[in-house]
Amino acid sequence: MPVKPHTGRLFYRVGYTAWFFSFLSRTARRLGRKGSSHLARGLARIYSSTQPAIVKIVAENLSLLENRAIPRADAVRVFENFAVTLADYLWLGSCSRAEGFALADLECDLEHLKSACADGRGAILATGHYSFFEYGGLILGQMGFPVSVITHAEPSPALTRWRADYRSRWGAETIELGNDAFSSLRAVEAIERGRLTAMLVDRPQGGRSLDIELPGGPISYSLAPALLSWMTGCAIVPVCVRRKQSGRYAILSGAPIRADRSRPRDEALPDCTRQIAAALHAEFLQDPLQWYHFVPLQSPSRWSNA
Repeated sequence: MPVKPHTGRLFYRVGYTAWFFSFLSRTARRLGRKGSSHLARGLARIYSSTQPAIVKIVAENLSLLENRAIPRADAVRVFENFAVTLADYLWLGSCSRAEGFALADLECDLEHLKSACADGRGAILATGHYSFFEYGGLILGQMGFPVSVITHAEPSPALTRWRADYRSRWGAETIELGNDAFSSLRAVEAIERGRLTAMLVDRPQGGRSLDIELPGGPISYSLAPALLSWMTGCAIVPVCVRRKQSGRYAILSGAPIRADRSRPRDEALPDCTRQIAAALHAEFLQDPLQWYHFVPLQSPSRWSNA
C-alpha cells in the first residue's frame, strides 16, 4: 500500500501552521531549552513507533549515503535528533540574540566565507536538510556576515510571514522563490549587495535539478546555486551546521566553488553541482543521523538544458 504523503497527514495539516508554531514557541520558552528537548525527544519516539512506513523511508534515505543497511534504531534516532533541533528552533523564536548566540561553537573556521566575499560581493551558501540549518543563517549575521535566505512559500501565507519575521529578528532577510524571473533577480541583487545568500540544495522543489550518484543510489540536487554562480561569477560555499555533543552548533564551511563561465552552461552547471554535492556529502557522513529527510529521495533524472 502506498505511503500517504506527509502533507496529507493530520499531524502536518495541524502542526505546520503559524498559530501552532507560535504556540509551540511560547511553550518552549516556558519549558526552557532542556525541558523542550526532553519533551521533543519523547514525542519523537512515540511518533516513530506509530509510523513504521516513514521509519523505513528514513532508513532507505540514510542508506543512500553509505550503501549499507540501516538499523531501525538509527532511523528512529533521526526522528529524535530532528525533534530536538525543532525544539531549539522554537525555543530561539522568543530568545534574545545573546541567548541565541550562546548556542554557537565559536571555534569554527570561517576563513572560506571570508575569502568568498573578499571582492566585496556576497556569495551563495549551499546547504542541505542537515541539523539546524536555519541556525547558520541566523547566527552568521551576528558574526558580521549579512544573510539572505532563499526559500519556497510555506503552506500558508501566515506561516510564510511567521518564518520570515523569525529570520528578520536575527537580521536575516527572506527571498521567497516564485515562478517568475524576479525571484532570480532578487537573489542576484542580494549577492551584489554583499549578502551571503543561503539555499537548500538536496531536495529541490521544482526548478531544474541534477541526479547525483551517491554510494547507495542517485538523488536530485538543485542546479540553482550553480546557475546563480554562472550568471554572476560569485562563489558558492558549501556549508553545514552540526549539533555537537555539547549541545552547541558548529558552522562548517568548505572551500569556495565557482561555476566555470568559460564553458557552456549545460556543461558548467552539472560539473559545479557535482562539486557542491561532493563537499556536502562528506559533511553529512560525519554524523548521518542529523540528515533529515522523511520522504523518498530517489527520483529519475530531471536535468534539462532548457
